[in-house]
Amino acid sequence: MADIIEIRHIDLNGGQITKPRWSLDGRFLAIPMESGSIAIFDLDLNQVVQTVGHHSAQVTAVGWNREAQFIMTGSLDRSVGVWEVPGGRKAGITISGHKEPVHSVEWTDEGAFAMTCSADRVRALDGFCLERGWTTKMEDSINKYNGFTAASCSSGTTFLLGLAAKRGTVLVLTSLLTAHVLDHVRMEQPIQSLAWSPKEDLLTVAAGQSIFAFRATQEGFKGSPRELTRNAPYVDALAFSGDGTLLVYRDAHGLNVWDVQAGRSIAALDENIESPSRRHPTSGIAFHPVRPLVAALTPNGIAVRLLEITKLA
Repeated sequence: MADIIEIRHIDLNGGQITKPRWSLDGRFLAIPMESGSIAIFDLDLNQVVQTVGHHSAQVTAVGWNREAQFIMTGSLDRSVGVWEVPGGRKAGITISGHKEPVHSVEWTDEGAFAMTCSADRVRALDGFCLERGWTTKMEDSINKYNGFTAASCSSGTTFLLGLAAKRGTVLVLTSLLTAHVLDHVRMEQPIQSLAWSPKEDLLTVAAGQSIFAFRATQEGFKGSPRELTRNAPYVDALAFSGDGTLLVYRDAHGLNVWDVQAGRSIAALDENIESPSRRHPTSGIAFHPVRPLVAALTPNGIAVRLLEITKLA
């Protein structure tokens, strides 16, 4: 069994935190805050080096571009921001169209696409200039599903988009290239969170007390999903290690590290998790892209811990 050891506690006094996100090179951690700003933690310097942005309400999601020159943010104020790093100035880019709080923003890791999502609408943008990526007709065809509670882009150049639609009752697989719905699955329990493996066409979905792994391609889902566990009550965060071998999730009991290939838990951190808000669920896990290091929220959601997973074989 592995161990989970806290090596850093980052307390920003910025209220509730939602979804921290590492830059692709693993040096910087963006921490979105209830105050409407985003703190940038430098792992090499072991300190917060700047604060960027300001939304009029809580920042709910952040995403880095490939070169870590820009941060994209979503907020409860229904806006999407793009900020220059370093410097912290707002870029001269306007991304609009959302009528509900924005809960998900991402660049694909090779930079070709960017995605923003709220309950009412998902948008795909050109990842380089952040202009419209889908036509109005393409976008409208996807948004007939609406009720989106989670969204995430696949890794590599597979150009897939996973969506929890209709308040999490339907898993939708969409092509970022064509905006076509490639497949959909009705879920017995609403989806709480989802995450893509960085090394495989594998989409993990937490629903009810189970975590499922779906093989996904541009032709749709391949075969039946694999149930990784059925003993994970209310998973509100999922994240893969950079090599795709480990999956860390947080449920009502605490943190759990899962060996994906072996299909078993290798480490756990029991915590007294407060009941998550159904309106603004916390999703505070980010796995470092290179090191066995996890950025995870404290149980009360107001600080970030850097947790090292040790004694890995």
